[in-house]
Amino acid sequence: MAAGWRRGFASILVVVAALAGHSLMAGHAGAQNVPGVSAQSVFGTMGQHQVSTPTVTNPCQESVAGMIAHITVHLFGNRDDLECTQAFPYGLQSPVGVNTYYPADIGDLDSAPLIVFEGGILSNPGQYDPLVRQWVSHGFVVVVPYDFVNSLAYLPAIGLATATMQNRDPNSPLFGKVDLSRTVLAGHSGGGQATLQAAALLPPIAGLIDPALRIAGALAIEPGPLAIGALIGVPTLFLTGYNDVVVPDFAWVRWWEYNLMVNAPAWIANARGVGHFSPVDGADAYLSSGTAVAWLKYLAFGDDTARQFFVGPRWGLKDDPTYFSVERNALAGELR
Repeated sequence: MAAGWRRGFASILVVVAALAGHSLMAGHAGAQNVPGVSAQSVFGTMGQHQVSTPTVTNPCQESVAGMIAHITVHLFGNRDDLECTQAFPYGLQSPVGVNTYYPADIGDLDSAPLIVFEGGILSNPGQYDPLVRQWVSHGFVVVVPYDFVNSLAYLPAIGLATATMQNRDPNSPLFGKVDLSRTVLAGHSGGGQATLQAAALLPPIAGLIDPALRIAGALAIEPGPLAIGALIGVPTLFLTGYNDVVVPDFAWVRWWEYNLMVNAPAWIANARGVGHFSPVDGADAYLSSGTAVAWLKYLAFGDDTARQFFVGPRWGLKDDPTYFSVERNALAGELR
């Protein structure tokens, strides 16, 4: 097993080195027009904003549950050690809550778009700290609702309600700074399943939560099976992993999630060297993190470089060497 793990890790290093080579030959603007340039090489780094959060993390190995998680992700090939919060059973704090991250210079910004992110079933919210920090560094406010089960649409709804309350609270650093009209739902594994459920249920009733609320789209990372694509009416990107044996790309993610996305644009990308637990690794080690950032910046900021990875006849993601396969549906193909 150790030899196999080393071979898998070496393969990841080879891919990362290849992506680094692409980044040397391509600048940020217009890089997507060069065949084979990866989203990771363009968007896979930290952004310009420092990150503020009251969330405190510690090494997961300090608890029994955390040690189990730590061993599990390393057996599946992760590079970095996990961080955890004290949410039960990883500590003695409440197993239910919402963590908030935001740009440290939020006071200098007119506003920032919102990401509501939900982690996987049985996960601890601190395990996604590197990925969330990467998103915040690119100018997003991120709320992370959690309850250990992390699988159903009520959690994204709780996250939205929390962000809305902070936006209305004069004592909050986010007072008047959360642009609810640019809200993206995102999640991994069980949380990806909940994201798809919320993407079906919440857009029609968004105005009841806040008149300004609009769901711009969804990001489903290796999502669970309890969601149906035909019910989703917002643009959605599905990110899967070629090495994922928990949520295989060939299973429900395609059968009744992506393949049934008939009411909104949809994309699906299956990354080489990515397993089910890659999203809780360092953001630079998760080889789809750059694509996730590109998607979020396309939806929330209308970033032209990001947009060209997904839109138009020369859309760059289809030639991205990170991916074993990339597809988009007819509605996505009609976008210009």
